[in-house]
Amino acid sequence: MTGRAGQPRTETQESLAALTALYEATIRNLRLTERRKLSNLTRSFEGRLAEAYEKLNESAQAVSRAQSKADDLQRLVLRLHHENKQHELSERQAVKDMQHLAARVLALHSNANTHLDPSTAAIFARRGWNTEMGRS
Repeated sequence: MTGRAGQPRTETQESLAALTALYEATIRNLRLTERRKLSNLTRSFEGRLAEAYEKLNESAQAVSRAQSKADDLQRLVLRLHHENKQHELSERQAVKDMQHLAARVLALHSNANTHLDPSTAAIFARRGWNTEMGRS
């Protein structure tokens, strides 16, 4: 018996077996090559992903530090604002106290029928207070 083209069946079977072996070897090589490519790509992407996670973590830490600094600054601003209000109240009270004392000084000098010294009279004059006897 002969196969196609006049070849004996055994030669055809051997050729077919050789072609099948070559085909299977080629497929194995392609699969191995593709696995290597996939493995290389996977390693590359894993490396990039690790770098991206590291950068993301650094960014998150930087944001956390910035938020902490912002919170600290906000607390500082509130404290300074409170201190400023306290200073303003203290200054207003000091002005009221000084006005009261000034009025008492003028009243005492008026009651004692004495004149203020020139530097004290100049201070009262700058403030618009009349220091002449009987007109204060």
